[in-house]
Amino acid sequence: MVLIETDIILALSSRKDRHHSEAKEILERLSHAVLSPYTLAEIDLLVSSGTLKVKPVPYYNSLYRVLSYYKVTVLPPDPRHFSTAWELREKYNLTFFDSLHAASAIVSGEVLVSYDKSYSNVEELDYIHPRDLLTKL
Repeated sequence: MVLIETDIILALSSRKDRHHSEAKEILERLSHAVLSPYTLAEIDLLVSSGTLKVKPVPYYNSLYRVLSYYKVTVLPPDPRHFSTAWELREKYNLTFFDSLHAASAIVSGEVLVSYDKSYSNVEELDYIHPRDLLTKL
C-alpha cells in the first residue's frame, strides 16, 4: 500500500493541473491507498488563504466522495507522527507539512508517493515518484 501526498490530491482535484491525468491513473490502478491525516489540514489552509480557490463545502463533500470511490482512507493522527516530524525537520529541513507526511509514512510503514523530490533525501523514508510508481503498477 502507499501513502499519497497532498500534491496527488491537488492534482486530482483540478483537471487543469498538469499532473491530473497521472494522479487519476495512479488511483485507478491502486486497489487501496492511505492519506496522511495532515493533508486535510494542509488543504484547508490552502483554501482559507485563497491559494486554492474552491467553494469549501461542495469541495470537501466532493473530496469525500472521490476518496471513497478510489478507496483512499485517512490514517488516524498519532503522536509518533509529531515526534518523528520534529526529527525530520531538524535533520532534513523539511517544511511542517512535508515532515508530517513523511513521518506518517514512516510510522505506518507505507511508501510515500509525491511529486516533491525532496523526499528522496530522507533516508528513513521509502519514497517513490508518481511516474516511477506507474511503471511498477
